[in-house]
Amino acid sequence: FVALSNGTVQAFNADTLESLWIYQDPLGGQPNSPLTVHNGYLYTGFWNSETGDANFVCLSVTDEDPEDAKESKAASWFRTAKGGYYWAGAYATDEYVLVGTDDGTNSCTGQSSSLLMLDARTGDLLDSEEGLNGDIRSTVVYDSVTDACYFASKGGSFYSVKTELTEEGWALTTLWSVALN
Repeated sequence: FVALSNGTVQAFNADTLESLWIYQDPLGGQPNSPLTVHNGYLYTGFWNSETGDANFVCLSVTDEDPEDAKESKAASWFRTAKGGYYWAGAYATDEYVLVGTDDGTNSCTGQSSSLLMLDARTGDLLDSEEGLNGDIRSTVVYDSVTDACYFASKGGSFYSVKTELTEEGWALTTLWSVALN
């Protein structure tokens, strides 16, 4: 899988390097986010400007039409955010995807970025942490020892958050942060 300019992702056969499919995001944007692949799906985000809308997408990795090397891939789902997703790598499980957003302002320390918990199958918002310090421009990573996820923001904060399956569904819990001076 290769992220290309103007909101494009292209899939290639790993052995032959022949094209399998091409995804073109309707909002375009820079494909600066890491490509996360989990359980047959690819998750990535795009960025259009500090204040423009951009999409985070879920793409099936399946080649639905092996005869068409330039098959046009449609997103399984997408989530649009003001400010978009710049260097925002996702952590994906079978149940949910965690990804951070830019803050949608020209300030690197605005208190308006978000950590989103999205349903891995539908993209529905399961939970979120709002008002975080600056653009979230790191990959969300999981540590099995602490059973927590970690990420950093452009505003100079290092965050930890836990997830929990409650009676209402998956939720973010126990958020804490440290200012990185």
